[in-house]
Amino acid sequence: MGPIIQKLSFLLELFFNGSFLLIYSLYTNGKIPSTWNEKFVGNTLDIIIWIVPLVIGLSVLSNIIESKNVEDYLRKYSFSLLVFIPTLITWGDQEFTFLLTAAHLLSTILSLYDEESTDLSLNKEGALYRYLKKIKLSSAQLVLITFIGVILVGTFILMLPVSSVDGKDIGFIDALFTATSATCVTGLSTLSLNENFSVFGQVTILALIQIGGLSIMTLYSSMAILLGRSLRMKDRIIMQDFLDVSSLEELFAMIINIVKYTFIIEFWGAIILTIAFTFEGMEFGKAIYYGFFHSISAFCNAGFALFDNSLENYATNPLIHGTVAVLVTMGGLGFIVLKELKELFTRDRTLVRLGMHTKVVLVTSLSLTVLGTLFIFFGEFLGALDGYSLWEKIQISIFQSVTLRTAGFNTIPLTNLNSYTLYIMALLMFIGGSPGSTAGGVKTTTLAILAQSIMSTLKGNKNVTMFDRTIPGPMVVRATALMFISIIITSIFIFIMMNIESDQSFFPLFFEVLSAGGTVGLTLGVTPYLTFAGKMAISVLMLVGRIGPLTLILAIGEKQKSTGKMDYPDGRIMIG
Repeated sequence: MGPIIQKLSFLLELFFNGSFLLIYSLYTNGKIPSTWNEKFVGNTLDIIIWIVPLVIGLSVLSNIIESKNVEDYLRKYSFSLLVFIPTLITWGDQEFTFLLTAAHLLSTILSLYDEESTDLSLNKEGALYRYLKKIKLSSAQLVLITFIGVILVGTFILMLPVSSVDGKDIGFIDALFTATSATCVTGLSTLSLNENFSVFGQVTILALIQIGGLSIMTLYSSMAILLGRSLRMKDRIIMQDFLDVSSLEELFAMIINIVKYTFIIEFWGAIILTIAFTFEGMEFGKAIYYGFFHSISAFCNAGFALFDNSLENYATNPLIHGTVAVLVTMGGLGFIVLKELKELFTRDRTLVRLGMHTKVVLVTSLSLTVLGTLFIFFGEFLGALDGYSLWEKIQISIFQSVTLRTAGFNTIPLTNLNSYTLYIMALLMFIGGSPGSTAGGVKTTTLAILAQSIMSTLKGNKNVTMFDRTIPGPMVVRATALMFISIIITSIFIFIMMNIESDQSFFPLFFEVLSAGGTVGLTLGVTPYLTFAGKMAISVLMLVGRIGPLTLILAIGEKQKSTGKMDYPDGRIMIG
């Protein structure tokens, strides 16, 4: 009886409450299709507003029946009860009901992931149950599937009339491209966010950026913990592998730290940017919105801006571009590094006791940023930077170098830069940010391992060492494979784009491919003019760049079969 009521309540909530959310969104945003009778829609809302709390009440009742005892109910469904009570208090208020209904429906959908609920909702003797049990996804496959799922959902939402401004329609390929770019935190866009997307559409893009930056698995785990739900054993193992932690305590601590650091940093970034935009003469409400949008976009290294020329209007405003640069840098370092840096500032850890990963990330990131700054400064001193003062040239050079850590903002027109400057920028985009961060690229640690490996080879050393530690042989092989595969994939996509976009010259396409593969988002003006096939190819490349080429190959080719325990004898091949 219990499972039947639970299924019925879920279906009713999905139908009635889901319909209410959709119709209310269209109605309040003036996006009701012209073929619909607006009076009928208004009357429907007036009726359904009284049904929605009843459906939530049925859900609460089914949860009570389903629970073993009060403790079990509070552990699993306390959030549902917390939403139901204010729904009763505000019964008939459409705006409050909309917010509470959305929160409760999200909680209900998340509960489907609960192992116990899933087992009850499926007939253990049925074919579907046996089929689902046979599906064993590796962490790489799960990462790929979740990213594709989020992109498809985002595409559908962006195609809705409510996502576009009046008089504009977002077609499938542009919605897919934008959703992919946002989820993969790239920043390339075929359409202007300001001119084509409504506030709802822009907020949807922002949500995709946040989901893509943190990854859906991290968000799911954090929400499950916050809602008091327990993670399934399979999810724990996947998350431990995904976040590279060894124990359950470390896993929970890492997830909580990721969520805490993300929202605290984004919040403070938003406050500073809001103040800065207000000083620039922007209306306060708009400044708040722009502050939060650009703070989240910067920390997630997405590079999406609500200005058509990115941040070119604020090239010499240190409060704006400086804040964005700090957010980009922190987002590109990774949460492990941020945690250790926080401990360093609170004196819980000394400089020499920083982990090896943190030391490698900090040294490599700083070296690449300084290198990029020097190239841009001296390469464009008498070029694109000629009209600026010395201090302004330094600001622009630093910002453009920082943004190559896969952020994608720009404060000067890239088409004005010399080709050799753009070439160095393309190489730095290929390297990208650091592991465990919101950034893309082959990662700074990969470059550091390969560089140290070359140094060890030239010195005749047998082992690769860094900071008085030996790098394991398999890690060196993995870094080599990652770099080699990335070069091959990039070369293939350059070849594909040269054939698809034959009207475009080579270098802008080369720059576009490296930007998409590194999830950077900088462009030389090619993106808006891509053909359908070109947009599809770049979308695929952005996905590959976000999840990593090595992860993609593991997701496609990984098999559970064991290759046995036999070892072949060593073979010798002449090299060089």
